[in-house]
Amino acid sequence: MDLQVKKQALRLFTYGLYAVSCLDEGKVNAFTANWLSQVSFEPSLLAISVENASMSLPMILHSKRFAVNVLRSGQRDLAGKLGKSALKNPGKLEGISYALQEEHFPVLHDALAWVGCELRQSLPAGDSTLLLAEVVAAGILAEGQPLTMLETGFRHAG
Repeated sequence: MDLQVKKQALRLFTYGLYAVSCLDEGKVNAFTANWLSQVSFEPSLLAISVENASMSLPMILHSKRFAVNVLRSGQRDLAGKLGKSALKNPGKLEGISYALQEEHFPVLHDALAWVGCELRQSLPAGDSTLLLAEVVAAGILAEGQPLTMLETGFRHAG
């Protein structure tokens, strides 16, 4: 297989760009995610891929909860800031306003919408872990269009 062709083909897949936030033992973290999809209507289930080397993965596996914040079109800088490693950039949430919803879900004030998820299963998936979670809470914060990978020009596939 031509690896460059594979990379080009995978980069044609369309993705939204979300801020996934988590709370574990009083500590909050958030990261950008694009490998995320609804996989079931009833119950409402999401699948998300989280890098094994991230700070958030052990937090989510321990707390069994996370929130998906739908970023709005134009929030490229916010997505870029949250896309940095919390292990290398421990202050990356400074200046980012959020509030806990239903006690467990850190929700960004600038998001369009959010869903609160409870972890149901996890599965090793190469350099990442695939999480299957049920949507147990949700909210709409604003009107607008969601941010996409295409809009940002970010490349994270292949």
